[in-house]
Amino acid sequence: MMAEEGGECPVQAQAAAVASSTGQELSPRANAKGKRRSDKKEQSYVRRKRPPKRLSQRPNDIYVNRNSDFSGQLARSHKLLDQGAQELFIHGLGAAIHRAINLALQLKETSSHSLEVSCTTSTVELVDDLEPLDDESDFKTQTRPSSAIHIRLYKTPPPATPTQSKTTPTNTTGPTLASVSTGKRPM
Repeated sequence: MMAEEGGECPVQAQAAAVASSTGQELSPRANAKGKRRSDKKEQSYVRRKRPPKRLSQRPNDIYVNRNSDFSGQLARSHKLLDQGAQELFIHGLGAAIHRAINLALQLKETSSHSLEVSCTTSTVELVDDLEPLDDESDFKTQTRPSSAIHIRLYKTPPPATPTQSKTTPTNTTGPTLASVSTGKRPM
């Protein structure tokens, strides 16, 4: 592009005019559209993701991630339920949320037990370490939010089957169910 008299290109001049008319300053790292440019200093770090904090590790907790074997976790869940566990907790974080939901729904559908599902969602703060590539920079940490789901699967008692006795006692002295519902007393 051709430079104007002041040495700025027309797009930068226009962006500066818009920024000054709105009362904002144009950052030296911003491009003509006001978006941040990447700086070489910012690219001199390597991001190392720390593992997320886990809740207390119980035998009936199942943590799902993108790399976990789905059929293995399904088999482990069925085994826990068959061994007498009354409830399971399935935890998923970030991209593994859909896998955690799918695991819970598959368990509910294929289990020989009647299961109910209870879900809660949350946001978890994850910490990343920024390691410098050169000796001049310092180590940094950075936090970022991530969505999480916690699914509780619990056994419900089987529905009670009505047992009918062969002999039913009769009540001849008091009001009957039919008389109570109609409001009439037997004579």
